[in-house]
Amino acid sequence: MTLGKLILQTLFEIGEGALDSFFPTKYPEAKLWRELLGLDSRHEFSRPTFSVILSRLQSAGLVERRGRKRQSVWRLTEAGDRYLKAENNKPKPDGIQRLVIFDIPEKERRKRDVIRGELAGLGYSQLQKSVWKGEIPLSNDFIELLDALSLHSKVHIFSVQERGTL
Repeated sequence: MTLGKLILQTLFEIGEGALDSFFPTKYPEAKLWRELLGLDSRHEFSRPTFSVILSRLQSAGLVERRGRKRQSVWRLTEAGDRYLKAENNKPKPDGIQRLVIFDIPEKERRKRDVIRGELAGLGYSQLQKSVWKGEIPLSNDFIELLDALSLHSKVHIFSVQERGTL
């Protein structure tokens, strides 16, 4: 999990938090916050790094700051709450390797780009231009997309139950 997602998840769980609570690590209140984040005293990150991440999350509309500078308190926005719920509802890898192989002609380039975008969004990685692999089950939405784009005969999906079988 990235530090940004960890911050969002923690703010979701605890409500709000102050930046100074994390620094320095020897203060008792910082120890509590670091424990809430699941970070032990060996995990180091700098105040500027943490501030930049919070600023980016704020620019994206996922967190908001109340107060001034060091006394400010950060909390999750409604958009941040929706983002986290969407992230937590994403399908998880199930350990079954899947290959998606397609041969979509150049004249249907946009359809091909849509399929690549969907696969990338699901966490699949590209082995070749038209061969993708991943361990996340393909949803009914993906299959319906193939129907809507009339691509069923051009896209092939294989599940590999045991490694070394292909």
